[in-house]
Parts: sequence; C-alpha cells; structure tokens
Amino acid sequence: GWRMADHDHKLADAYLAARQTVHESLLDNFNTKDAMSALLKVINEANTYLRLPQVRPSVLLLRAIATYVTQILKIFGVIDGEDEFGFGSGGGDANATSGGGEQYIETLVSFRESIRNAALEAAKGGDSKAAIQSVLQICDALRDEVLPKVGVRLEDRPTGTMWNLEDPEVMAKELAEKAAKEKEAQISKLEKQLIAREKECEKIKNSMVKPEEMFRTNEFKEWDESGVPTTLANGDPVSGGQMKKKKKAIIKQSKAFKDLMEKSGNNPQELLSAAQKEVDGIKEKLSSLSL
Repeated sequence: GWRMADHDHKLADAYLAARQTVHESLLDNFNTKDAMSALLKVINEANTYLRLPQVRPSVLLLRAIATYVTQILKIFGVIDGEDEFGFGSGGGDANATSGGGEQYIETLVSFRESIRNAALEAAKGGDSKAAIQSVLQICDALRDEVLPKVGVRLEDRPTGTMWNLEDPEVMAKELAEKAAKEKEAQISKLEKQLIAREKECEKIKNSMVKPEEMFRTNEFKEWDESGVPTTLANGDPVSGGQMKKKKKAIIKQSKAFKDLMEKSGNNPQELLSAAQKEVDGIKEKLSSLSL
C-alpha cells in the first residue's frame, strides 16, 4: 500500500504548524497579518512539494490544506461562494469572479493569449528560436510588469519560482524606481556611445583629406610636389623647422588616408554616411528617453 514519505511528513508538519499559528493569531486580537503569513508559508510549502521530482502527491493532504486555506480566507472576507476550496467557479457568473479573483483570472487569460499568439506566429514562420525568445520575454513581462499590478511577486531561483502576495502600491513604487534607474543607465550608455560614434565620424572626416591637400590653404602661396608648403601667402619662405613639421604631418595623414581607403573599399563617403546614421539614431533614442 501507499505510505507517507519524508516529504509528505514535512508538508503535513507544515500544515499543522500553520493551523496552530493561525489559531493563536486569531486569538491574539484577530492578528490577520500573522495568520496570512502562516497561510502563505504553507502554500509555498505545498508548491515546493508539488515541484519535487517524481513525487506521488498525497491528494488527501493537499485537499485538506486547500480546504483549510479557503475556510480562513472566507472568514477574512477575501473570497465567498459555496465551493469547498478555491476562488469559486462558474462560466462567467459575476459572483464567481467578484473581489480580487477577477483580476487574477484576467491576468491569466491575457498571459495565455500572449503565449498562444507567439506560438502561432512562430508556427507560420517556422522559427523555433524566435518562438522560444518570444515566450521567455512574455514570461519576464508577466513577472516584471503584469503580476506586480495585482500584488503578486515572482522570484526565479535555482530551486524554482517562488511567489508572494504583497501590496500593489508598494510594488508599483518599486517598479517605478527600477524603471527610473534602468532609464538613467540606458541614457548614460547611449551618451557614451554617442561620444564614441561622433569621434569616429570626426576621424573619418579628417582621414578623408588627401595628404597632398592638407596644407593647400590661404595661409600659403607655394608648395612642393608632396604638398609641403614652401612659401607663405605674404611671399615669405616657410622656415625649415615648419616645413619639417608639415612633412611629418603629411606622412601621418598618408597612412590614415590609406587605412581609410582599405577599410571603406575606396568608398569613404559610404562609411561616413553609415557612421553618421548611427549618430543620428543614438540622438533619436536619447531624445525619446528625455521626453
């Protein structure tokens, strides 16, 4: 016959401990806070129990826990109805989804619809990788955006996902603070990217100048065959020291120009346009985040 295993005894002990705590809490000037904490604790124990590998659940024990939790929640006025356990049932009956139960049902229905739509889209395109990514994103959104609005906190841990009921207003404040920090970090990251991309654009522009044309400006009147200025605009000769500096600059520019040509496939304007497009895109993102 069937015998209770260690994990069954552990859950049974947790159930008895919860009953005792709830009893003492109600005697203590109807201390609902500690009573609810005891209920949540035994519910978490039951969820952990059900996640055990190859477990043969004790149906009678789980039913006893569910019935007891339902009875206490009815006493607290959280749920109503005649069902032995749960939040009530019925196809669209307004009384069955009254109070807090309706928002949980709506959340579940919406989540199911999102998952279903993602699967259908993936089935059309045959992209299993995209489907998996989409499902994971929907699950994260449920945890981070949807459930907090109805006061449910999910925590993904190595041992499994844990849940807890909390004040929706407190969770909304936490979400707002988290969103503000993430936005600040995103802006900081984009600003660093913008500086780097603008420097890249400037480097491309500078490298696009042909070395022999570097110093062909109004400052000078005559140049040698490599573009080194020999005579100033007023007719005075350029000093030997200055000519030496200009020659070094031209040699350096020759290397930069050659590297740019190789990198761009002799089409530096296309490379510059792509870099400028990145700059404009980053500015657009920063502008949207600043609104």
